[in-house]
Amino acid sequence: MVLTVPALSEWRTACSVERRGAFLTTGNARKKGEKRTMRKNKMMRAASGLLVAVLLSTCAISGTFAKYTTSVSSSDKARVATWGFTQTSISLTDLFKTTYDKNVLGTADVIAPGTTNSATFTFKYDGQETAPEVAYTFKVDTTGSTIAEDIKNNPNIVWQLDNGPEGDWDTLLANIKNLSGDATGEKTYQPGQLPTGFTAADDVHTITWNWKFETEGTGMNAQDVKDTAMGNKVKLDEVTLKITVTATQID
Repeated sequence: MVLTVPALSEWRTACSVERRGAFLTTGNARKKGEKRTMRKNKMMRAASGLLVAVLLSTCAISGTFAKYTTSVSSSDKARVATWGFTQTSISLTDLFKTTYDKNVLGTADVIAPGTTNSATFTFKYDGQETAPEVAYTFKVDTTGSTIAEDIKNNPNIVWQLDNGPEGDWDTLLANIKNLSGDATGEKTYQPGQLPTGFTAADDVHTITWNWKFETEGTGMNAQDVKDTAMGNKVKLDEVTLKITVTATQID
């Protein structure tokens, strides 16, 4: 078969159209496939998101409407127990002096016939409560107190605690120890109790001494010789009064 030039040209055109149609058909098919794939992926992602939402909703619903729960709580509070003894010192420094009126002037604290003096001491409770909230021992001690025998045995030298009767040195020390609430000088107190001799904040105790001066008609002249001898000693006699008050918590 022999094609003429016009026929050959038509044949080539037909082939070109056919190839172009096939190419377009293939391209369209590819695009359609890609669109289907993208659509499928979107559907899978949507389905996954929906599944997650369903699971979360299920957990939320189950936590709201169907569960066991148990809860307990406890609390406690405390403060420090009141002690209340705030005393840092007691002072007896004014019991003896260097000067008594104008008739006695010493270079140190002295006592002499015709002189007298007194001093006070206390042991205050100053707590927020009416008494300590713990048990404790309370001790009033006179350890460290000393007195020369001639002073102690001189009947013209008398001692006194508060408004009690005048007495000798040993009686004074015994009365001081009794302020603890016991003759031994120490007593145990339970929470809520205050010492017998210091039951109020204003409980102040006074110690007084007096070296009585011989006057006409007193009958004390027999002691004059001994008093004079005391004042002429090379080593002059001395007296020291020491009081220690101690409160101690017990276990």
